[in-house]
Amino acid sequence: MAGGILGTGVSGLAAAQFGLDTTGHNIANVNTEGYSRQRVETEATVGNAFRSTFLGNGTQLSAITRTFNQYNYQEVLFNTSNFTYNDTRYQNASRVDNLLADPDTGITATFEDMFDGINGVVEEPTLISARNVVISRAENTIKRFNTLYEELAVQHMGAINEEIHTSVQEINSITEEIALLNNKIQIEGATGEQGFAPNDLLDSRENLIKRLSEMVQVDTIDLPDGSMNITIGQGITLVTGSIALPLSVTRNEFDTNKLEVGISVNANTPNKSVVTQNLAGGSLSSLFDTRDNLLEPAIRELGKIATVIADSFNRQQSMGRDLNGNEGANFFKDVNDPQFALGRTLNSNQNPNYSTFEIYIRNSAELTADEFNMDYDGTNLIISDTSGNTLQTFNAADIVTMDGGTPLVVGNTGLSMAIDVNNLAAGDSFKIRPVNTAAADIERVLTDPKHIAAADNYFELASPTNPNNVSFNLHEIQNINHASYPKPANVPPLPDPTLQVVINAGGTQYDIQDSAGASVIGGFQNLPADQLIEGAGLALKIDGTLAGGEVFTITHADNTLIPNQNKRFGAGDNNNMLTMLDFQSAKTLDGGRNSFSESYADLVTDIGVATKGTEISRDSFKTLLEGSEERLAGVQGVNLDEEAANLIQYQQSYSAAARIITVARETFQTLIQAAG
Repeated sequence: MAGGILGTGVSGLAAAQFGLDTTGHNIANVNTEGYSRQRVETEATVGNAFRSTFLGNGTQLSAITRTFNQYNYQEVLFNTSNFTYNDTRYQNASRVDNLLADPDTGITATFEDMFDGINGVVEEPTLISARNVVISRAENTIKRFNTLYEELAVQHMGAINEEIHTSVQEINSITEEIALLNNKIQIEGATGEQGFAPNDLLDSRENLIKRLSEMVQVDTIDLPDGSMNITIGQGITLVTGSIALPLSVTRNEFDTNKLEVGISVNANTPNKSVVTQNLAGGSLSSLFDTRDNLLEPAIRELGKIATVIADSFNRQQSMGRDLNGNEGANFFKDVNDPQFALGRTLNSNQNPNYSTFEIYIRNSAELTADEFNMDYDGTNLIISDTSGNTLQTFNAADIVTMDGGTPLVVGNTGLSMAIDVNNLAAGDSFKIRPVNTAAADIERVLTDPKHIAAADNYFELASPTNPNNVSFNLHEIQNINHASYPKPANVPPLPDPTLQVVINAGGTQYDIQDSAGASVIGGFQNLPADQLIEGAGLALKIDGTLAGGEVFTITHADNTLIPNQNKRFGAGDNNNMLTMLDFQSAKTLDGGRNSFSESYADLVTDIGVATKGTEISRDSFKTLLEGSEERLAGVQGVNLDEEAANLIQYQQSYSAAARIITVARETFQTLIQAAG
């Protein structure tokens, strides 16, 4: 009877039952995330030969398929990765933007208050209360720098590090589940009834991949056995068949406070391949991008401004006289404090031994917020920017000089460098970060209001020979106790204590000589590119193109031993304070392009532009994601009205098939009765 009417009825009954079961399964999973609507596919069985034709033999199940579109699914993955990338970046960028731009947390208002206080001393140089106001408002300004550093470098960076840890853990959990599902899919695909695809397992795997795409950009490779390889970013394999390769969080090569992502076959392997730069898309990649290209640059920009403020005021203090008539002392902690100078270089953890360097802020007007790479090839120390452009090469002789404690100029960076501990070996790498912690390091050290150097210094500068009319200025008084410092006690008895700066005929070298013409710096020295020269306890700045043969003089002009009182001290003198007040608008940063406030405004603008741009991208990808999800849902989603119609259809089919069986039974009974 298998080939007769009874068999046909039974096959129809089974097909209708499959349809009812599948429809019920669809309805039950109408709210299941990632569920793909399933559909029963049947086909006619091979008929029985009868004379010159074939008699139909019913139906059989050919497949239960998913209504799934791979193209739409890949579109969802792509848009998900881009949306979460931009959303994560926007959330972090807006946090920085709100912090820096808010008058209650930013620095702009404290700048204005500090310069208002300085103006008070300009108007009343001898008034102690006015001097106290300057000290108080300067303290408010540096505390704001300290607070911003704490919020950005400690709190915000700490939050990003925590999210990196969490994301890596979640990624590993997801990839382990995908590998497990791959194994189940392989088994079910090979042993399942008629070899049908395990639809629900496939849905589960696709749902996990979508979750993975929220954190990283995902690419998939389908394998013949039904399993799938998963790669992320730029070809990083996370899942191959039933094996998951775990990601791990590791420390940065130079900075242990910075986290990186590594990968290895075993999570406990000590040396992992760092793949941070190979990540793309998703929230995890966005965290690193935000850290490296928004948060850290903002921290360094704040550090640059803090450094220039401290250096500018300290230098100007040194070039003035306080209420007691003494040379001015530092207002802020010295930017070249030994602790700061030694902390500006980081060793690679791959270096066999640590070497330490002293990085000095030589000319803060040339200072940038950049980091620099330094490599030793066995002979030369090569300093380059982050793009790989060489800025300075120190040969073996230079290294010996620096090892002896003499700083050498580092290109046009505003820095100079000496070697503290020399354990250099070929292949060593270092990171130079001149201003990274400066916003935290800036500290007021002047406490006595009488020590504010409001009065001018005692030097007269002249240019006896200056054919090109270049500018010659005092840059800083570095050491009044230097043996050749131009003061009466160092040049007895006559003439006036005077130094002269002599330029060679080619305009490429300089010498500093005493009033008798003897060199006080050991003879002619090469003129640095920034034309900032140092010697005899002074730093002097030349601006302009030298013709060669110039002579400049520096004379102590408040001298009671040898009457020259052209710059006699007066307590009411406010000339040096006027120069400090000019810092409010003076172009002291970024190579003479910006004032303090303008440089900070540039930072706020850059962060604001980045935030707005990211917001626009986020909103665009949000719209694209919603559209792609709707298209995918239109293909794979369960429609209850359609399923209700299918229930009726399969119910009727079931009843009809049952009727076929009833007819077969009745026919069989009739035949038996007729035969009886």
